[in-house]
Amino acid sequence: YQRIITSGLRVERPSDDPTALGEIMRSSSGLRALEQYEENLSSAQARLTLEDNVLEQLTNVLIRVKELGTGQVGDTASTQSRRVSAQEVEGLREFMVSLGNTQFSGSYLFGGQYSDSRPFTSAGADPARPPSGTHQVEGAAGTFFAVNHSGQEVFVDSGVLDALENLAGALKADSSEDITSALADVDQAFDTVQELIGDLGARMAQVDTALDNLEALEVNLQTFRSDLQDAELEEAISKLVNRQVTYQAAMMTN
Repeated sequence: YQRIITSGLRVERPSDDPTALGEIMRSSSGLRALEQYEENLSSAQARLTLEDNVLEQLTNVLIRVKELGTGQVGDTASTQSRRVSAQEVEGLREFMVSLGNTQFSGSYLFGGQYSDSRPFTSAGADPARPPSGTHQVEGAAGTFFAVNHSGQEVFVDSGVLDALENLAGALKADSSEDITSALADVDQAFDTVQELIGDLGARMAQVDTALDNLEALEVNLQTFRSDLQDAELEEAISKLVNRQVTYQAAMMTN
């Protein structure tokens, strides 16, 4: 009982309570697994949040590009104003490329299966090393969550890079017809990015829910283990005092 009072633990070794010790060990193992899953999902949250920020910036770029192109379609536009607008569109495209090369924890967020190498250059994605493949994390035993989208989805399949390249070319060509056609590509890219944002929101909700469930399960397991393992100090002290009184009485008798 002195040992119990000092450690605060009712069960420390098999002889204390073999059945309880087995349950305690299983609970501790389960808690370690939950901690790893929580770490995985917390990392997933950070990746999703970073992609959300990138998609928001892409949206703003496309809105600005749309404004530039629309302003250069009418008769008020000149060859000079279109060249100036083309330069800004090219600059915005370079900014998009930099977004495609966003890094997360030492790797490229949109690198897909090649996350260790820069996925985009001014020419676009490398066909030999396409930034495809979805990053996944395990959030429960055998349950995996798709986290951020790949660079192939966000920057290639969406058409954002091609749309800006086409618009810059149309502005340089000083062709209202080509500018109008390129603006249609910008609109399509914008719609695709919004779809990606919607899908990303759904993924964020799934991860948040899974993390909440893990935290609740962790509390339950900790409580269960504590009930098995932790000592009731008042009871232990009372029993220790009783043993001491009995022992002292026996010594006096002898």
